[in-house]
Amino acid sequence: MSEFANMNIPMDNNYISTASAAVQKIKVVLHVHTLFSPCAETSVEDIINYCKNKSIQAIGITDHDTINGGLALSAIANGLKVIIGSEIRTAQGEIVGLFLKNEISSGLDALKTCELIKEQGGLVYIPHPFDPFKIRRLKLKSIIKCLDLIDIIEVFNAKTTIPFFNRIADQFAKKYNKVAAVGSDSHFLESIDNCINVMEDFDSPIQFLNNLKNAEFIKKRNGAVRGWWIGIKNVLITEGHKINRYGRKTIGKP
Repeated sequence: MSEFANMNIPMDNNYISTASAAVQKIKVVLHVHTLFSPCAETSVEDIINYCKNKSIQAIGITDHDTINGGLALSAIANGLKVIIGSEIRTAQGEIVGLFLKNEISSGLDALKTCELIKEQGGLVYIPHPFDPFKIRRLKLKSIIKCLDLIDIIEVFNAKTTIPFFNRIADQFAKKYNKVAAVGSDSHFLESIDNCINVMEDFDSPIQFLNNLKNAEFIKKRNGAVRGWWIGIKNVLITEGHKINRYGRKTIGKP
């Protein structure tokens, strides 16, 4: 908690907002996990149907330490715009890379990871930066070290149980003039649209970043218990799951 002491964050519980409809704007969901993450249960086939039913036009797939989920979804996207990404575990904590073309190894220094994201034309996105219950979050000292390479701060994470920690992220993004985004941190199908970035369409990472600056946010918190249970179930009960290239799960050790 000491890292929050001097940030002077106002206490305001009225933090859930809605976005008004706008002509030629699209719904973009970010920070979504699939079966390619051992802690998630969503197949890429189900994502296609869910996004169609919810009028979601673009989705950022950010599985743990792999871009294979995004690649698999992109292969069968059928009109859904897929941002291929990964939530990468660095030596100092988790960093999301968006618009990735190649895998980035886990365990590298955080600054080096940011550099590798940038080298392939990607965007650096910091998830749940101030939620102390996210034990793998990137801590403030490391965020400051990487600040010049950071493009996006996740100012609302749907799995963050205490709203105050999202407010800290929001204030941090404003203080350092970083682009804000909201992330579903989805590990099961029904949580995909807990956070929606309503923004103008895009055709490149730079256009995405520029249009995200003016996005409106639809956001709500999801039940953390189900997400935790999915992770426990996958690891302890089914001893993990194996994934084929289309995201289907088979029980047993990989």
